[in-house]
Amino acid sequence: MAGMFTLPLKGDNTTLTLIGASVRALAFSCIRAGYKPWCIDLYADEDLTKNCPTTLITKSFPNEIADLIKAAPIAPILYTGGLENHSALLHFLTAQRTILGITGSTLYNLRNIPGFYNLLKSKQINTPTIITSTKDLNKETSYLRKPKYRSGGLGIKPFDPSKQTMVDDADFYYQEFIKGESRSAIFCFTESGFELLGTNIQSSGTQSLHASDFLYSGNMGPVKPCNSEIKELQTIGEIISSNYRPRGLLGMDYILNESRVYPLEINPRYTASMEVLELALGQNFITKHMQAFGFKTICENPARTEPSVIGKAIYYAPHDVLIPEDAPWVSIEANPQLFSPFADIPRANSAIDKGSPVVTIFAKADSLTEVEVQLKKLTSQLDSLFHVGTLQNNLV
Repeated sequence: MAGMFTLPLKGDNTTLTLIGASVRALAFSCIRAGYKPWCIDLYADEDLTKNCPTTLITKSFPNEIADLIKAAPIAPILYTGGLENHSALLHFLTAQRTILGITGSTLYNLRNIPGFYNLLKSKQINTPTIITSTKDLNKETSYLRKPKYRSGGLGIKPFDPSKQTMVDDADFYYQEFIKGESRSAIFCFTESGFELLGTNIQSSGTQSLHASDFLYSGNMGPVKPCNSEIKELQTIGEIISSNYRPRGLLGMDYILNESRVYPLEINPRYTASMEVLELALGQNFITKHMQAFGFKTICENPARTEPSVIGKAIYYAPHDVLIPEDAPWVSIEANPQLFSPFADIPRANSAIDKGSPVVTIFAKADSLTEVEVQLKKLTSQLDSLFHVGTLQNNLV
């Protein structure tokens, strides 16, 4: 179960405390749903601080949250990016506040990849092979070496057993590499069942965005699943619902290979891909999340407007950069109710190290192809801003 929880006192039902590596997308969704976020994260980007009280994590992530939460209002907590890997911190926070999310044994079991895969295979759902011992390696198979306790693609490396030596490390596992299209599915679980909210395309390690290895690069959607894909996703939702009994929003990354679903991992919280579907479908997933915990709707979903395809991409620093005062997002209003081509906006004159996220870019159109074209144009604009081609030529 998601655990026992206590609803806030009457009159204190709109404030939410948000914690995570980057909470801007979650905060904007909460605002659109009628809530008042109070935030703790690693970046305190300009568009977040203009809309919400925000405390910057300056020392140790995520451990410093245990101290910073003392200054937060007495309000329910929603967590996002990376904190699913820190169950001890979440356990500590449950003694301080109500967490409206997946915690405890439910969180542990959902993040237990071998156990999750075994359960799926018993229901005839395909899964990648998981290797934890050298004796199980197949030298004809390609693998990914994946950390157990990181998110966003951090630390994932390709592994070729015919050329590399497997290293025993309790913090890593080896997962069979499955070819196909990377996708994400969004679910919302309630006490009585679940709803499949949508699917979208997911990208990682996109070189044009200067993302290394398998680092999360963005999403485009919604995409319409084929019949067999829908059937398998519904089956997976039923398996999760009946065996784990989670409550609220949950994302699942998977590979679509010849119309077959290969689940990769569960992200048991508001994910980066949810923002894409919310904007495209004119829905608010936080409203659904809060309803799952017994909260009444504050704001109705906005009317859907066309075009209805959204793309989101993370632009990473191609080299050490200094944010200029005339960046293209300077004149854009940071309004959660309005579509904007830029989000997670860095402060002028701030220094960002090579490989770190600089800004999030968005595009909207009536097709995935046109969205991709627009994202490429924005990426080129940022490359020019940071003198990517010029700098490379000067280094030759």
